[in-house]
Amino acid sequence: MYIRSMRILTEIPDQQLTDLADICSARNLSRAEAIRQAVDAYIERNRPAREAAFGLWQNAHNKLPKDGLKYQERLRSEW
Repeated sequence: MYIRSMRILTEIPDQQLTDLADICSARNLSRAEAIRQAVDAYIERNRPAREAAFGLWQNAHNKLPKDGLKYQERLRSEW
């Protein structure tokens, strides 16, 4: 199931709201946009690293050649 957007209800301490209002005013942002940017930044900082992957392609980024076409041609020449 894909959720396009979601409204949330959360409690934010007064000091954080004050700080957020100051930032929004200085950057000419809506509070909603500032919160979306904060969520994006949080996700980016906490996303599992590629190295944390498992399975066949775990370290593929180190093994695959830079030129995919040459790699494909080399593999096909083995047939």
